[in-house]
Amino acid sequence: MGVKVRKIFLPNHENEEAYPCDTGSTDVIVLSENGSKYLASFFTYDNIVERRLISKRNGEYMDGLYFWDKNMIIVEECSLTAIQKVVLHLIDEGEFQEAFKQL
Repeated sequence: MGVKVRKIFLPNHENEEAYPCDTGSTDVIVLSENGSKYLASFFTYDNIVERRLISKRNGEYMDGLYFWDKNMIIVEECSLTAIQKVVLHLIDEGEFQEAFKQL
């Protein structure tokens, strides 16, 4: 029994014209047909590399030795189209509720 998606949106972006996100990371909220909300943070591979280099310079995460975020999903790109594909794939594979946190 999978989640039936009503809407996928990126709360960090005020309108859909802001997609794709150019920051390399974004929170994603999925609203299901039954009204449940789910949250995950999406990061591009390039964004993770950049965060590591920044951490090496500023000492965070033990000088870039590691990085973590709650409900983190790493993607090729942070476009709305890519995010939608990933969300639907996770639902099809039965992994959605492991990757996303219910709010």
